[in-house]
Amino acid sequence: MSKFQIILLAVFGVFIVLAVLLFSVSRGSSSASATVVVWGNMPFYDFSSLLNNAGLNGNSKLVIKYVEKPEATFDADFTEALAVGSGPDLVLLPQSKIWKERNKLLLIPAASIAPKDFISTFVDEADLLLTSAGTYGLPLYIDPLVMYTNRDLLSKASFANPPKYWDEIYDYANKLTERDNAGNVSTSAIALGEAKNIPNAKDILSLLMLQAGTPITYFQGADLHSALEDSFNLPLLPAAAALDFYTQFSNPAKPYYSWNRSLLPANTAFTSGKTALYLGYASELTLLKAKNPTLSLGVSLVPQSRVSGKSLTYGRLETLSVVKNTPNAAAALEAALLLVSQNSARALTQINFLPPARRDLLSERQADPNQATFYTAALQSKGWIDPDDIKTEKLFTDMIESVTSGRARTDEAISSTSFALDSLAK
Repeated sequence: MSKFQIILLAVFGVFIVLAVLLFSVSRGSSSASATVVVWGNMPFYDFSSLLNNAGLNGNSKLVIKYVEKPEATFDADFTEALAVGSGPDLVLLPQSKIWKERNKLLLIPAASIAPKDFISTFVDEADLLLTSAGTYGLPLYIDPLVMYTNRDLLSKASFANPPKYWDEIYDYANKLTERDNAGNVSTSAIALGEAKNIPNAKDILSLLMLQAGTPITYFQGADLHSALEDSFNLPLLPAAAALDFYTQFSNPAKPYYSWNRSLLPANTAFTSGKTALYLGYASELTLLKAKNPTLSLGVSLVPQSRVSGKSLTYGRLETLSVVKNTPNAAAALEAALLLVSQNSARALTQINFLPPARRDLLSERQADPNQATFYTAALQSKGWIDPDDIKTEKLFTDMIESVTSGRARTDEAISSTSFALDSLAK
């Protein structure tokens, strides 16, 4: 570690202390004994192990209690608890939910945690949590999108390595996709083009759009707007170029046709040996291995655009946020800062095997090649400000299916989705 990094980390440590002190002045003192309740959908055992392994259970003045909530009912449970004046002091939320839930969260002021130190400490995607006045969350860990490969299928088609760029996918589609006598796809190169049987369709399309050059949404003042119809001075509309690329793989009239909605779900097709390449999250590795222990599974970074000059993937950033109506704001922030500290982040990654959101830990060399890929992907991860992650899931599904079904041209699908996205953002 360089002297600069040591100094930088020391400076951020000072800001953590200042944050607690400043917050204590405005929202009560954390010097007395306090209990902080955390809600999230992380398994209870994992969170308990984190508290034990990070040494956070021995603090008699600050007790952290965790309540596991099902992901499917979390939003409703959180809203109902606040309506009756109960609920947690801290919540675990993915970055994609922060904008929708912001009115329930306490903004940590920029005067408490300096933006420049926040940016220097956490991954690029964490910048989405920042506003001019402060931050709505502190990054805990990141789950990046990667490419899983069936090495046996690649070798059979004489591919020594997975594709590094998207334009190489065409060659893989030609050589790896197999059809029966009736023209039905029996083995696919990659699951792209549809929505219903591709679990990560929205996120894959988001990845392609971000790589093409659109941030998907943007701020004009304090207002959030859709960027899908903006060209950003590029020759092609980035969102349209991404949607065209994605949907062509499910069009039987296209030479690179390799997927359709009648096939097995993309993850199942991959573990069944029927798909050579699968775009999935780092968190899926354990399940993929369990479903087929004999699969010759490889992990690589997602393909990139040759023209963008950037390397990026899509990431699910998990954050800790202070609940707005908590009576223990100072203690809640203190607990959050402890949970995102270097010691805690290192302990958590040994439990869930997912990359931490801290740059200092991501710079550490990983002996396991899969973990090394995950760490690189974490540093490359980006996202976008999502006004309502559940409703935009349907918007993206409808956008894809309107094109693949022939109900709309690409430009029409982009335009209608952009209008709906703007409406959600208001």
